Amino acid sequence: MNCQLCQKELDAYCEGRSPADTRTQVETHLGVCKKCAESFKLQTLAERIIKKEKELLPNPFLQTRIMAQIENLEAVRNRAIPTYMQVLRPAIMATSLAAAIFFGVMMGSYYKPAGRGTTIPIELALIDDAAIESVDILSNE
Repeated sequence: MNCQLCQKELDAYCEGRSPADTRTQVETHLGVCKKCAESFKLQTLAERIIKKEKELLPNPFLQTRIMAQIENLEAVRNRAIPTYMQVLRPAIMATSLAAAIFFGVMMGSYYKPAGRGTTIPIELALIDDAAIESVDILSNE
């Protein structure tokens, strides 16, 4: 038996599902091949660890403690909020929203674009460029 076939049959051998002749071939190969024997040892060790992990029992009081903490959180949430807090909280929110809008409008009204700080003199605005230059100069006729 070669190593590749032994590795393929190792799971069935460990679980006891392999036929008797295959079982003896795997056993003889494990006695000869150190690499496959090491692989077999690691696999059996992993199976033992997994079996022990499955046998662990949870703490019986864990569920009780978790449920008690959940009930405490729900009790804190369901506690009655005082009347003054029910009125005061929305009033503060509305006031702060109105103040933010007011300051936004005030800041927007004080804004001046950078290029429009100077005005054009009236003399320049009334110049008629069409009377100064003739379009006939640009034609080839």
